[in-house]
Amino acid sequence: MQEFRITKIGAGAWSILDAGDSSFYLVEGTQRAAVIDTGISPGKQIVPVLRSLTSLPLVLVLTHAHIDHMHHMDEFEEVYLCHKEMTLPAEILQEHMGGKRLDLERTINIGSESKIELGKEVLEVCEVGGHTPGSVAFWAQGHNLLFTGDAIGSGYGVWMQVPGALSIERYHNNLRVFLKWLVDRGGRMQFWGGHSYQQFQSSLIPGYNPLNMGLLADLIDLTDGLITGKIVGRPSNADKIMTPEPALYASFGRAEIQYLPSRVRG
Repeated sequence: MQEFRITKIGAGAWSILDAGDSSFYLVEGTQRAAVIDTGISPGKQIVPVLRSLTSLPLVLVLTHAHIDHMHHMDEFEEVYLCHKEMTLPAEILQEHMGGKRLDLERTINIGSESKIELGKEVLEVCEVGGHTPGSVAFWAQGHNLLFTGDAIGSGYGVWMQVPGALSIERYHNNLRVFLKWLVDRGGRMQFWGGHSYQQFQSSLIPGYNPLNMGLLADLIDLTDGLITGKIVGRPSNADKIMTPEPALYASFGRAEIQYLPSRVRG
């Protein structure tokens, strides 16, 4: 298990960081445990790692359909995914399977207001489409932990330049809905993203930039500035652009974003 960094983040809740800096999580109820995303460890399995932490039946819940979040989906019988991810072009979905034949059609569809019962623990779902069409966040009520995948970034900004991402305008509207959803639930949950401790090129924060309500508010202001033209990005120096169109980088407060000029409105 030495290639995995396991951290207890609550009673019956763990963060697991793989060798590629992808984070996945385990949250126990009394009847079963939810695995939130899978990371990506080619040639290995993650269920043995999970079994070192819990003996409860496992269900997998996916924040979105990117390779570093669903690579080990084939190790689980019961899998939840927002089916808006299926609107991504087939070639993009295939690329994110990493050579595996993952059957996304067999997954159980979830969306805003879906609830996944674990036994004295419930995962509530909120859609945060942007990074992908069907990105979701999960709130574990009993633990008061919020799992956001890549929906609002993971310490260094949001990648909106990737193939299949929504426009900045649509993302901004979804972020506003997400903020209200969180406030309606107290707004004091602890955020956990899809790549804990991943820093890359953040120009704002020297170390890991924690996800929280303040960063989310800055991200809403940042996307609003891009839409209105009050904020204009500069050429990005990201080492993995993932698109033939040159991407731009912009920031506001603690929020950062990579985006395409052609995909601001729409």
